[in-house]
This record gives sequence, C-alpha cells and structure tokens, in this order.
Amino acid sequence: MTKLSALSAAAVVLLAACSTPTVNLATPEPIKVDIAMRLDVYQHNKEQAKPAGTPAPSADATVARRHRMADIQTFKNSRLVGEGSNALLGIRSDTPGEYGDYVRKTVEAENTDRMALMKSEAANQKVSLVKIQEKQAELARKMAFKGEWIEVPGVSGAPEWIQKSE
Repeated sequence: MTKLSALSAAAVVLLAACSTPTVNLATPEPIKVDIAMRLDVYQHNKEQAKPAGTPAPSADATVARRHRMADIQTFKNSRLVGEGSNALLGIRSDTPGEYGDYVRKTVEAENTDRMALMKSEAANQKVSLVKIQEKQAELARKMAFKGEWIEVPGVSGAPEWIQKSE
C-alpha cells in the first residue's frame, strides 16, 4: 500500500508541475472567403393567360387590408363591428367623436377593398358576386372568435346579428 501511495503522490506532484500548452485561436488576419453564387428562379404552375377585360385582384387592396388588420380586430374585440352576411363589415355600435370617425372611415375602406377583391374573384371564377359573398361570409363566420358579432340567417330567413358562442 505504501508503494501505491508513493506512486500516487508522485503522479500528483508531476501533474501539478506540468502546465498545459497555450493554444492561440486568433488569426493574425481575418479569414477571407470568395464565393461565386448563381441563383436561378423558376416559376412553376404558371397561371393561364387571362382574357382581356378580366379584372385582376388589386395588390393594393390586399396590402391595404393587411395594414388595417390589427385595427379591424380591435374593433371586433371592442364589439363595435361584426362580420355581415354579405361578407362586409357592419358597424354594430356607433362611437361618437374622432374615434367614431376613424372607425367609420376604416370600415368603409375595408369594405371597399373587400368588395373589389370579391368582384375580381367572381369574374375570375365566372360565378355571381352573390355566390362569392356567401362563401366569404361563411368563411368569416368560421374564423370569428368567440364573442364577436356575426350575422347569420335567421329563423324567418332574414339575417340577424348574434355573438359567436364557440
């Protein structure tokens, strides 16, 4: 045992006396990389040429709708507006003052853009605007959050406003 203890003590002394070598990871100059790259863009599934006179959906309307999306959701959350059965927003609670003017102006702009996009879609699909509005209204009802106002077909056939329950 004493021999083993002596060897262990000697190993500890030798290892403690040794120092690890210093490794320098820095380079004296920055590493330069020269890359030649080629980018090819291919468009697959090209749309067929549209006949002359067919209105194309306005990119401006789509972009404008994206920009006002947060405001529209705030109006819905505040129960000021709801999704109508014609796929347009309806003002449920008229707010006076500057904010009310802002709500009316924003809803009017949203409805104008929605109508332009729906007319374009109806022309592209060669179906009536009413069919597109029904489809969009159904989609809006499905996507509405619980508590938001939606207009649904009533018992008598006339649309009625309800708050979405699920």
